[in-house]
Amino acid sequence: MDAQEQEERLVAAELDRYDRELRRYRKLRSGLEADVARRLEAAGFKYFHVTARVKSRESFERKVRRAPDREVRDILGVRVVANFEGDLPGMEQVVREALIVDDDSWVDKSALLPLDAFGYRSVQFVGRVPGDRVGSGSGSGSASSSGEAASGDDRAAGSEVEVEVQLRTALSDTWSELEHDFRYKSARRLPREVDRLFAISAALLEQADDNLDLIRRLVEEARTATPVVGDRGGERGYIGRFIQYDGDSRSLDQVVTAALDVPFGTVTGSGRELRSVVRAAGWLHYDALADGFAEFSEHGRRLAIACASTTNDILLTDAEPQRPARSFRGIGLYWSALAAALLGGGSLRESRVPGGRLAEYRTVATWLDAHPEASALGVRSRYQSLAAPSGTLDDAGYGPIALD
Repeated sequence: MDAQEQEERLVAAELDRYDRELRRYRKLRSGLEADVARRLEAAGFKYFHVTARVKSRESFERKVRRAPDREVRDILGVRVVANFEGDLPGMEQVVREALIVDDDSWVDKSALLPLDAFGYRSVQFVGRVPGDRVGSGSGSGSASSSGEAASGDDRAAGSEVEVEVQLRTALSDTWSELEHDFRYKSARRLPREVDRLFAISAALLEQADDNLDLIRRLVEEARTATPVVGDRGGERGYIGRFIQYDGDSRSLDQVVTAALDVPFGTVTGSGRELRSVVRAAGWLHYDALADGFAEFSEHGRRLAIACASTTNDILLTDAEPQRPARSFRGIGLYWSALAAALLGGGSLRESRVPGGRLAEYRTVATWLDAHPEASALGVRSRYQSLAAPSGTLDDAGYGPIALD
């Protein structure tokens, strides 16, 4: 059998699977959509809408043919569209409670953009609908959305169903839908002016999302008459704007990248991990972030030089040891916030870095703070000889380190 015949057999088998399971996906779609909406409302969110869809057979076939050996994981999809960017992190947590999430599938599309670029912004991940809800065709209970009892065939079709989740703002949703239709459904190659205009529009919409978060905050402050000085946008917005436009932050990114001698690129999960350490540092709005960075940027530079891996993933040395070391937008802010959290006793429970590794980093940060004249490179050589091997996830695999 030649390669072409083998590919056609794979495609045919996948299409057969699609046809067999289509009815089950359709029954589950409406129930899942309603369940996610109910959960968000119960959590107190008001400004959003949820849509679920089943990928069409034509779209499914195109995706299979592009990569016949790769499983299609988005036959069923749920999209949560928020009016306010600041709501997205909380909404993500609510949606996660409804699914069994594959954390390795999590990606923040904005983190994949180059430092000076604007474009598609969306958080995406794949989860599985728990087996006790697959056959029901509904987000809760044992009856389908039509009120009929689930059949034995439905329950036997599979214990779990995968669903791709997308979370984005309404402005980002409009931009991405139009960009996709105009760019990928056009019969002709579009002029470069279209690319430029899309990038300009993305930048304006990103600022508009920040403005909407700020407007809501100011309105809420006016209602309660208890002004809170600070935030210039949503949680994701103010951090993104800082690393994009602050000159000192961009300079530190370059300094750290050059000092570690690693390539610059996109690092999946960097946005999420960066936000976790910024929150741990207590920098919860733009002004606090700017002041904190000014105070701890030198600590961050020295800590990065002393501790950052240059052979394994810089952020997740242990959780993702197979990934090569690569710098990213905001790397200087990451190590500065980490230093602030470690020295200030901030809680890093949201970080994916193991507690044992954080304990090592805390020892180094404390030593460097007490010895400002010491060479970070000299400390690096001592730390590397004492550190637990890359890929250590169990805290029992770590031990105390002494730099003196």
